Amino acid sequence: MADWVRVGRVAAELPETAPGVAHEGSPTYEVAGRQFARLRWNDEGREILQFWVPDPADRQALVAASPDAYWLAKAFPSAVFAWLDQLDENELTEVVTDSWTARAPAKVRRLL
Repeated sequence: MADWVRVGRVAAELPETAPGVAHEGSPTYEVAGRQFARLRWNDEGREILQFWVPDPADRQALVAASPDAYWLAKAFPSAVFAWLDQLDENELTEVVTDSWTARAPAKVRRLL
């Protein structure tokens, strides 16, 4: 089961990553000033990971494979949302790393 602390551990392994803060104050991780992981919460305080997947087919595939863990929101067309407590360590590492790759500039991606 993942949580925001684990997201931070994964993010710390990625080049040129820094913690940040979203416009409304929620914590993020950024690469080159671009968010690639953002913490959100539902009304009960359950942790939600927002991450970026540029390809619409890939976003749809994630949701189709695990609809209890992932979902999309029309207001955020290139983002995917996940219940952190539904992700295992390997899956969390994969989605955070893929999101970092999608948001990092080419010269930074080469450092990975």
